[in-house]
Amino acid sequence: NLALNMSGKGFPKASASFHDVFGGVPARAIDGKTVYRPTPMNRWTSYGSTNATDWLEVDFGEPKELGRVELCLYDDRGGVQPPASYTVQSWTGSAWEDVSDQVKTPAKPVGSAVNTVSFPKQTTRKFRVVFTHQGKARSGVTEILAWKE
Repeated sequence: NLALNMSGKGFPKASASFHDVFGGVPARAIDGKTVYRPTPMNRWTSYGSTNATDWLEVDFGEPKELGRVELCLYDDRGGVQPPASYTVQSWTGSAWEDVSDQVKTPAKPVGSAVNTVSFPKQTTRKFRVVFTHQGKARSGVTEILAWKE
């Protein structure tokens, strides 16, 4: 898992467009712990965001070859639910671009489960997932994993 950072120091480093005020910070989405239950709280969420979309980014600190991303989506069946849709983007060095030929399994995002996105291998220093929220609910990830294959 190229995104794993159990210590929370150095790289890889996670950031987000927004995070909830209850402790659902980006670093908890790359700590190697997948928890679908409300406690212990170990996730990133955008609960409280006023944005229609939010993103969660992983910066490797150096270029890495990437071909698959797994999202363990959090769903409390209330304010945090699976997104209506999402897309993986990679950093070109100057701009974000949607990754081409994304194959998502399952096709519709599912909470409390692993959602996999496969695509042709590419080299990038960082990637992000842009979530389009479902209605008034916001998106959450208990763990994001990145793989070469």
